[in-house]
Amino acid sequence: MIRFGDTLKQLRQRMGLRQDDVARMVGVERSTVANWERGVKQPSLETLVKLSQLFGVSLDELVGVTEVTTSSPLSRYCSLVSDPLVKLLAERTGVPAKNIAAFIAALQVSGDACSCDR
Repeated sequence: MIRFGDTLKQLRQRMGLRQDDVARMVGVERSTVANWERGVKQPSLETLVKLSQLFGVSLDELVGVTEVTTSSPLSRYCSLVSDPLVKLLAERTGVPAKNIAAFIAALQVSGDACSCDR
C-alpha cells in the first residue's frame, strides 16, 4: 500500500509545487508538509480535506487506499499553466504561473462544492 506521504509528494510534484506552496495553500508551515511527506506526522482530517480539494482527488486516493486517477481539477491545472491570461498575470505580478494556476484550480474545486449560488 502507498503511504500518504508518498502520494502527497507525487501530487505536489505533478502540479509543480514546492512544499512551501502547499503549506501556504492549506495554512501550515513548510516543515509540516515535509514531515507529512517523510511519514513523521499525519495531518488532521480537516487538513486532509483541504489537501484533497487542492489536488482534486478523493480522500481514499490521498491516503493511498485507492490509486490516484487523473482528475478533472488536475487537468484544469495543467491547462491553466499554459493559459495566456495566467502567463500574462504571472509576468505582471512576478508570481509563478504554476502558483497562479494551482490557486485558480483550488478555487474551482472549492466553488464546485459551494452551495451559496444555489
